[in-house]
Amino acid sequence: MTAPPHRLPHPDTPESRARWLHDIGGLAVEEIGWRLGLPPERVQALLDQGASEAVPPADAAEGARLIRRLSRRLRARFDLGAVCVAPMVPGEEDPIPVVAAAAARHLVRLVQARSTPGIVGLSHGRTIAAMVGQLPEMRLTSLRFVSLLGELTFSHTAYPHVVMHQIAQRLGAQAFPYPTALYAASAEEAEDLRRQPVVRKVAEMARQAEVWVVGIGRGAPENQLHQSGMIGAEDLSEIVSQGAACEILGRFFDDAGRELPSALAARTLAPLAGDFAGRRVIGLAGGADKVAAVHAALSGGLLQELITDSRTAVALLEEEEQAEFALLLG
Repeated sequence: MTAPPHRLPHPDTPESRARWLHDIGGLAVEEIGWRLGLPPERVQALLDQGASEAVPPADAAEGARLIRRLSRRLRARFDLGAVCVAPMVPGEEDPIPVVAAAAARHLVRLVQARSTPGIVGLSHGRTIAAMVGQLPEMRLTSLRFVSLLGELTFSHTAYPHVVMHQIAQRLGAQAFPYPTALYAASAEEAEDLRRQPVVRKVAEMARQAEVWVVGIGRGAPENQLHQSGMIGAEDLSEIVSQGAACEILGRFFDDAGRELPSALAARTLAPLAGDFAGRRVIGLAGGADKVAAVHAALSGGLLQELITDSRTAVALLEEEEQAEFALLLG
């Protein structure tokens, strides 16, 4: 990616991080509090201490404008309803906490809106789990959360990033796990499992969910489902050889967003690729290693909204456009 026009000293204190997120990232006091894990009054006190030397004041207004312009550019390019770009402070390497904090804020606004959905479907993965970990404690007893895909590995142990129990505790909402493995041993076994009353109930609830919040995985051996033991090496090799570019809900798609007709697809216990249409699908992902996967998901029209970090957002643009947003790459 394009280098910044000048080097910004890394904000390495709460004061300088808060100032950078406010001036360059354009975040409000409450949003900065979510990122730093601080109450709003503490953030305001940090900002009131004066501008940090780590941030050039001349760039402050420009940084906030760039974030807004970048969001609009991505919305227009990929025909999205919303794009949330979370600025990464210089020196931050891991995008997951950044994206998770932004996603938690987005989800809270969604469930507090006047037109709040009755059912929200969630995938699993590190970013989704981190998002749930940042949710505040609330009482939303009429809201239902449902897992969109099987939560067990081949060895029948729980996938390490399931979130249903945690979200029920934090939000006081009803939460329904998908009580089976993501991948059955055969297509016939998958059909048998789908006929089980408890599985059929959760699968129907997933199809009824007005909103899906999903992670985006890579179509490569580094895919988290393979690393956690949910996908075997043979299955992954077949998928990669067919040109897998991204994974959502355990299903693998090419760089145009078309699902690959693999043996694994027939054994996948998750909504069908056709079920993506007609609903609000919010995708979460960030990091240089996810750019190709996110681009494939967007190009294929699999998402209606995107939450990502500023560096990934810039990388989704054409190369000649990226220099316009160089300030955000520090």
